[in-house]
Amino acid sequence: MKVGIIQPPYSMDYSQIECCFHKALSLLDECDDSLDIIVLPEYSDVLSSTPDRETFVKAIEKYGPIIDKKAKETAKRCNALVFANYGYKTDKGYRNTTHVIDRTGKEVGLYFKAHPAPSELNNPGIDTDYAKDSQGVYTVDIEGLRFGFRTCYDFYFYEDIVEMARQKLDIIIGCSYQRTDTHQALEIMNQFLAYNTNAWLLRSSISLGEDSKVCGCSMVVAPDGSIKANMKNEVGVMVVEFNPNEKYYKSSGFKGKIKSHYEYVDDGRNK
Repeated sequence: MKVGIIQPPYSMDYSQIECCFHKALSLLDECDDSLDIIVLPEYSDVLSSTPDRETFVKAIEKYGPIIDKKAKETAKRCNALVFANYGYKTDKGYRNTTHVIDRTGKEVGLYFKAHPAPSELNNPGIDTDYAKDSQGVYTVDIEGLRFGFRTCYDFYFYEDIVEMARQKLDIIIGCSYQRTDTHQALEIMNQFLAYNTNAWLLRSSISLGEDSKVCGCSMVVAPDGSIKANMKNEVGVMVVEFNPNEKYYKSSGFKGKIKSHYEYVDDGRNK
């Protein structure tokens, strides 16, 4: 399979939001029918810092319908699965949502960020009530593959990983900002997740500029924890070919049977 990971620019200057957003749209236009999967970053409808909470919600209202239409059109045009994160309207506001769109342009899944960040919890325009109760592990099965999800702050909750692994995921879709993490930290977290779930991680983020030491790092990580591609600060579409059925197995302890890492750990779990 081929994945196209989109990493658009992000500006700390709100006056640049229009420019950053239209660059994201143009990156979608660069995608073609050679791709099987396309992944966009978190809040693809708010690609700049905003001066206040009200402006943040207004950006979702303005740009959300546009990226929704574009993502679905792109799925049909490219005959690809598209995973795009943008606001989902409820009667309580907008939820941070990864939309799962099949090759026909039909929405077939909605992943609501399991762990809204403090900034989202304190924003009256963002619906986080659903997160008060555990969602369990959300999965979507498409074309014989099982997809799991992480969104930005979700990556920090390591206690979720055991249950994710037990769902026997093939691919984890990661839509992120993570604007304060260094490149090294992002690599460590992403490798940790892929290795401990025995799944491929396809992560899309945003670029804060070519000299930034934080954020960015849209990447593809294999189940053995190896990084197959990393965009660092680059703006563009990174195309990577991978085998979603490829797994990593090892000896479960000295002279043990060949198993995945999480199965080996579960064998000795006593609580």
